[in-house]
Formats: sequence, C-alpha cells, structure tokens
Amino acid sequence: MDDMRRSVRQFAGMIALFSALWASSARAADVSLQISSRETYVGVPITLRIVIENADKHDPPVFPALDNVTVRSSGTPRQSTQTTIINGRMTQRTTVSYDFQLTPREAGRITIPPVVVRADGQQYRTQPIDIVVTKSDTGDLLFVEVKGSRESVYVGEAIDVTLQIWLKPYVDRRQRVKLDEGDMWSRIRLDDSEWGVFFEVLQQLAARRQRPGGREMLREDSEGDQRSYYLYELEKIFWPQRPGQLEVGDISILVSYPTKIGRDDSLFSFFGDLIIQDARPITAQVQLAPIEVKPIPAEGRPSFYRDAVGRFQMTASAKPTEVAVGDPITLTLTVSGSGQLELLQPPPLPEIAALTRGFKVPQDPLAGQVHGDAKVFTQSIRAKSDQVTEIPPIPFAFFDPRREEFVTIRTDPIPLQVKPADTLSVSQIVDAGVGAPVADSLTEVERGIVANYGGIDELLAQQAFSPGWRSVATLGIPPAVWLLGWLIQRRRWRLLHDESYARRRSARRTALRSIQEAAGTDAAASAARVAAAVSGYVADRCNLPAGGLTRAEAIEHLMRRGVSRELVAELNQLLERCEAMQYAAGASASGDDLAQAATRCINRLEKERF
Repeated sequence: MDDMRRSVRQFAGMIALFSALWASSARAADVSLQISSRETYVGVPITLRIVIENADKHDPPVFPALDNVTVRSSGTPRQSTQTTIINGRMTQRTTVSYDFQLTPREAGRITIPPVVVRADGQQYRTQPIDIVVTKSDTGDLLFVEVKGSRESVYVGEAIDVTLQIWLKPYVDRRQRVKLDEGDMWSRIRLDDSEWGVFFEVLQQLAARRQRPGGREMLREDSEGDQRSYYLYELEKIFWPQRPGQLEVGDISILVSYPTKIGRDDSLFSFFGDLIIQDARPITAQVQLAPIEVKPIPAEGRPSFYRDAVGRFQMTASAKPTEVAVGDPITLTLTVSGSGQLELLQPPPLPEIAALTRGFKVPQDPLAGQVHGDAKVFTQSIRAKSDQVTEIPPIPFAFFDPRREEFVTIRTDPIPLQVKPADTLSVSQIVDAGVGAPVADSLTEVERGIVANYGGIDELLAQQAFSPGWRSVATLGIPPAVWLLGWLIQRRRWRLLHDESYARRRSARRTALRSIQEAAGTDAAASAARVAAAVSGYVADRCNLPAGGLTRAEAIEHLMRRGVSRELVAELNQLLERCEAMQYAAGASASGDDLAQAATRCINRLEKERF
C-alpha cells in the first residue's frame, strides 16, 4: 500500500512538473518577421514588421544596414493584449510590433538578414527573407528637377530653390477623357515619396488644406519632341551649410500612374462616373541643377566675426542711462537684415576691449529672440567707475556675399551719467542720542556730508544704537528659516502639480540615466538609445509631447528658443551620427563616443535658457 501511494505521489509530481514546463514554454517569448510584399519596384517602399509576443521585457529591435536600401522606422511601436478564458483558466497574450519602411534604390535581389531581438534575457533571430526589386519603366511620364535662382552661393547665404514635378497627363482616347491637373496630383503617393528639404513646405500646404497648383506646359521628352505636361512647383528659401555641391536631401517621387479608366456601373453611381480601374507605380529621382556652394573666405576675416552672412544693420539702446557705479544697465542690441536670423549669433561682448575696459560684462552666451525681420539680444552690464561717460560703439561683422567681402558696422555710442556708489553707513544717518554732543551747524564742502564732521569720535558719539551680531542673528534667523521652508514647500508643490516644471527639473537626470543604460549594448542599439535620450531631453525642457522628437523637430525647437548656433550644430551632428550608426552602419565612432558627446551636449544645454 505504501509503495502504491508513493508511486501515485511520484506520478502526480511528474504531471505537475510537465504542466509547469508546458506553461513555461507556452509563455515563452516569440519573435517573428512579417513583410507586406516579396516584390516591389525601385523607389516603391514596402513595410516590414517585427512582432514580439509574450515578452515581459525586451529591447527595441535594431534593423541591420542594407546596401542601396533606405530604412526608416515608422515611429512608436504598437502594443496589444488578448485575454482568453477556457474552462475557467485565463491566459493572456501580449504583442508588440515595430514597423520599418524599406525603400530600395536599385533593381535586383535583396536579402534581409536575421534581425536580432533581445527579450527576457535571451536573444532571438528572425528568419532571412529575400525580396525581388524591379525597375519601374518611367519612360517620359515623369521628371523631377530642382532649380536654383543662382549658379553659385556662399555657405549661409540664402538661395531660392524650386522643386519641379513634370507629370504627363493620362489620356484615354477610347473614353475621350484627359485627366486634369488635380486628378493627376492625387496620383502622387505623398507619404511614400521622399521630399528632402521641401518636406516642410509640403506640410505647411497640407495644414492649410492646400496643394501646389499645376499648369499645363510644353517640354521636350527624351526624344527631343515637345510634349504636354502638368508642372507642379514647390518653392523654398534655403541656406546651405556646407561647401561643395548644393545638397537638398533625398528626393524621390512615387506616382500610381493610371493604365485603365472605366465607368462605374454600381448601383450607387447614377451617372456612370469615371473611375481608375488599373495603375502601375512609376518613380523618378531628382535631377539637381549644378549649384556650387562656396566657403566663406578666411582672408580678411575680423576676429569678432561669428558666421553672419547677408546684409545687416544693428542698433543699440541702454536703460537706465543715469546710474551709480555697479548698478545694472540693460544693453539691448537689435540686428535686422536679410540673413538667417534664427542662427544669427550676437557680437562677442566679453571680447570687445573698448567695452570691457569700463564695464563688467558676463561671459555667458546671449540667447536672442527673433521678432519679424530682426533679432534682439539683451545683456546686463555694470559700470566699473564714475569716470565712464558712455557705452562705446559695439562692432558687428558679417560677410556680404554680393560684395564678396567682410563688412563691420558699429552702433552709435550711448551717453551715460555714472555717479559714485553711496558709501554712507546706516549709523551715519541715525539721529544723535540724548546728551551727545552735536555740531551746531553744517558747512557745505566739495567732499560731501562726511566732511561736515570734525572727527571720528564725534561721529561715533551720535550713534544711538549699535546692534551686535547676536542681535542681528536673533532678528534674521526666524525670517530666513521661514523663507527656506516656504521655498521647499513651494518646490514640492510644483513638482507634484506642475507637470512641465517637474519635467524640466528632471530632464537632465532622466537623459543621463538613459545614456548610461546604453553602455554595454552593441553600437547600433547604443546609438538608438542615445538619440532617444537627447530627443527626450529636448522634449522635457520644451514641454513637448513625450512621443519622441525627430532630429529635424528637435533642432527646429532649439533654434526657435534661441539656443546658440554652435551648440545646435553640434547637437545636429550628434543625432546624424546616431542615425548613421543605427541604419547605415557608416559611422566611425563607437557607442561610448556617442554617449560622451551626448553627455557633453546635455550639460551645455542645461546652461542655456530656453
């Protein structure tokens, strides 16, 4: 009997063990890869989805770099939870999916290698997938060109650039139908096309529910014959930042060009409306007119030149103009002109000897504000002595691209009245005590009221009250303690109730912690985390939605808030390196280098007022 009971207990234990193992295996994470199509055309994107199921914790997947393929993440991952109850037993299945858009740039066979995903402490690899890419025969149906207002331009100089899309109208002779310019524009797949520097222009039009108007024009086709086309144009003022050939970004236009039109014979169409029954994709890469971007010359460059290009004027004002030595004076510099004001830097006031000889000037960089066609900088300065009679002319240097030379302009001097600082003590203006000898009369002299007293003993004898340090401490400590307590309570209240304040206060700490967590991961994963940490820091400081800013959005917000041009450029280069390591595998820096650079940028941003 005992042997039988022991056997039953062992069998029950084995059943329980197998059940636990089965439940564990059923709950194990699973990673798979899905793709929208195995065949596509050059320039026509396909969607690749990485699905992670039943993982308690996982790292975001890093897509490997592919030759001649542009890879773009579709943004925030999607998450879903499915709960089922069978025979009273509840099971839960969680799914997280990451979408990537792949746009091939050349025809041929593309192999997508396994994507590595780390989930619940283990590494998972997806299966490789082959894709066939065919070149779309555009023929003479579509041309994409970028024209500039000039053949050469200097770095930082404004140039008008125009994106021209030439699209041949579809004509069905059997139906005697020719699609108008509105119908043909609707065939452009806006979201699947690449717009380069013209993307912002397209967004602005869409926000106003507008689109480029097309006009019918004649142009030569590849055979040299004049043909009719619809011409759509997007115009933009562009400031190139690098010497060489003008760069306008990747521009590739994708069109679903009609191949068959028919009548709608459904019950809901009473008039037999025309509908597009079939279409094929055509793509065209941009043809850029050769525009040379020339560097700013080094010869003749003033020492206080700060990359301003264009034509400018500057005025200065000060308030107040009647002060004592050491009193703050608000100096306002207003720069207006034709240059790129968002990135315009102020004159280096701490380096202007004529100003620092008579004034104390802070070393902190100035953050200006753009108002219309002018940028305003303010700085607080203090006169060092009563010998100062004016704020000297402030120089501002810029490069005039039309004259091809450096120009220095100066503000007019600002007259000041500076008087000596008041040196009388409180005891010298207290009424004399009872019985103390006082002077019978006062005589006005050049040295002021101090000269009216015959000696220091007489001056001291007039002091009715002289508090000691114990009295000062007794009177001062309670208000100080109360003020400190109020400040602490105020800060706690703001942290609990003011979300934007709490985000700003914790922005640096949160970003640096994320950057530290990126250590130890591979270079691509580290780059993704560093970029997310920097973008999150900008979102927290600017009180923007915490959904992850793009590089362009982060740079735009920093420029709008007056962050120094040098720091914005450094941050932009950092995020470009992150993108290169994440998608293109073209960066030479390691993950540790990016982390150090990101930490340095965040520490410098912390000192900026934005």
